[in-house]
Amino acid sequence: MRKTITILTIIALICPVWAKSQFSFLMPDKHGKMVKIRIKGKDWTYYKLDLKNPLETVIDGPVKLKIITRLNMKGYEKDDKVDYTIYSVIDGKKTHYTRSAEISKGIELSQSGEGDIGMGGNIIIDLPNGKHKIKLYLDKRDKREIYVRVLKKNSKLSEKPKRVAMNPQEYTNMVKILVKEKQYDYYRVGAQDSLKLSIIGPATVKVLSRLEYDLTMNGDKKYRTQVYEDDSLKNTFLLNTVLSDVAVYAEPYAEKSLSRGDHFYIEVPPGEHIYTFRVLDSGMSAILKFYIPESALGNTP
Repeated sequence: MRKTITILTIIALICPVWAKSQFSFLMPDKHGKMVKIRIKGKDWTYYKLDLKNPLETVIDGPVKLKIITRLNMKGYEKDDKVDYTIYSVIDGKKTHYTRSAEISKGIELSQSGEGDIGMGGNIIIDLPNGKHKIKLYLDKRDKREIYVRVLKKNSKLSEKPKRVAMNPQEYTNMVKILVKEKQYDYYRVGAQDSLKLSIIGPATVKVLSRLEYDLTMNGDKKYRTQVYEDDSLKNTFLLNTVLSDVAVYAEPYAEKSLSRGDHFYIEVPPGEHIYTFRVLDSGMSAILKFYIPESALGNTP
């Protein structure tokens, strides 16, 4: 039976974590061929990302990165909508970003003056203090060309925001767990379980995810969680996890065990949005918990 509960609303005016500054161009340490893309008569520098040419760089934080991606649409028709995926390794942690492209009028490769280029798909990455190593690359089966432009915004972190838990608007199963004897509520996603999160942005949601190990699973496990924003695919997160030493079900559950908590972030644009979560891997389920900055809490409707 599906349960519906009232959630706390995130107000649009939240206290910014990042001091105000403008994005500036970042030249990667290692990259593919430099290309110029003409947008509304102005040339912009991008780098070709293909099988032989990953993009790599080392950067000091705290910093916010904005990665603009554009697919070479050669061979596609005007009304085609095409998905493409960029993989990343950031400080040893792997994930990937799926974006959708269609031919964008008035955008072309400057050198040739021809060739259709897709609309820009942005990737936003916040990096904390310290030195960070970043690599962007394509799947070995992807023969297409993607052009990327990396921007950075350096600023001082004013204060790490205190986060508070929030509940999904709709869910099928709530799961109570114990971590070091303290109880937490999570919400299951899987073949038989779903949930929806309703949020008013702009805001950043931290998602804590735990894979549910069954009796056939052991050791390191990878699993993929898709996030849909208003019925459109926003991102696919690849998580690599292991069994937890401290997390257990509050009620004994002989058939399953819990992984450690792994997290990812959702950047919510202005306005009200509904987020749906799916575990892509057959036979797998995960439990999720959501956190928002305390300053983003509003009144209940």
